[in-house]
Amino acid sequence: MAATLNELVVLNAGVRSCIPQEVGWLRELTVLDLSFNQLQGQLPESMAGMHKLEQLDVAHNELAGHVPEGICALAPTLRNFTYSYNYFCSEAQRCLDIRRVDDRQNCIAGRPDQRSADQCMAFLHRPPVHCDEHGCFAPPPPPHY
Repeated sequence: MAATLNELVVLNAGVRSCIPQEVGWLRELTVLDLSFNQLQGQLPESMAGMHKLEQLDVAHNELAGHVPEGICALAPTLRNFTYSYNYFCSEAQRCLDIRRVDDRQNCIAGRPDQRSADQCMAFLHRPPVHCDEHGCFAPPPPPHY
């Protein structure tokens, strides 16, 4: 299937997990839409190998960390990259060179229309999410006394 799948749309499906590294094996994808879920963790570096990707939408999730430069290096093939309404704290300058990029409502210093510092700090103080070969694991929140 990885050799023939062109589009993968998992929009508003209630998925609560990490994006697995294996998504990078889908090298024929031109469209990947994972928006409006509860995805956590970081964008996998393996996505940098998806050289046919034209549209990538991971908006409205709980993704964090750095937007990998390798994904942004997929331009000019990657023409539309939406990662708004997450908690990314940085992005490579190269990401801003993509024809249509939407990085609103993240925690990226120096960019317009970002989340408030209080929202970003509250998110960063949550227990970390560990995405590895065993899947997505988030420790339970500490008890409130």
